[in-house]
Amino acid sequence: TADLVAAFSWYESTLGPYPFGGRVGAVEVEWGPGAIGGMEHHPYWHVSTSAMADGSVQIHEAAHGWFGDGVRLRCWEDFVLSEGTVSYLTARATGQIVGAAEEEDLWEDYDRELDLAISRGDVIAWPDSCGEVDILESGLFSRIPYMKGAFFYRAVADEVGAGFLDGVLASFFEAYAGQAAGMQDMLDLIRAQTGFDPSALADGWLRSLGRPDR
Repeated sequence: TADLVAAFSWYESTLGPYPFGGRVGAVEVEWGPGAIGGMEHHPYWHVSTSAMADGSVQIHEAAHGWFGDGVRLRCWEDFVLSEGTVSYLTARATGQIVGAAEEEDLWEDYDRELDLAISRGDVIAWPDSCGEVDILESGLFSRIPYMKGAFFYRAVADEVGAGFLDGVLASFFEAYAGQAAGMQDMLDLIRAQTGFDPSALADGWLRSLGRPDR
């Protein structure tokens, strides 16, 4: 948690005020053998004992105060709006508060994780429906939406600039905080605020199997 306060401050200054009160923190939980990661129960998110010392997990779960909890999902099909956005923000915040080298290391980890997830069973990260998918039985509850979503946002940032994308994410949070939203709302706002149409990137990263950069 060494960088958690700085990350939280960056989220607030970049995305807007935290919506769940003035006290926050990670709660260590014992989920049993093999369990790892966290769960975004804001303002006291849960982190497995095995991941409690993983700074990227802490920064990831903190970001859910804005996306996933602060802005809820309209449908399970919009899972990428929560986990893809937060995975991108984890890397972005790491670069801003820890360093560029650490951010690049995290993207390399994401790259390997995405390849592994695809090899284990690829799925469409953003299904073209709403309320029709069982997130568990469909395989959507996997690392695919996390990683493909992160790389989608990185590709958008390459087109419009990471700073401009920060502004879009802040505007999105301001518009939808305390409400439910979908991934299409995000694409529409990116286009409206930057003039760049992200549809082709969404088709490649979120609506297709495989990965468009290979």
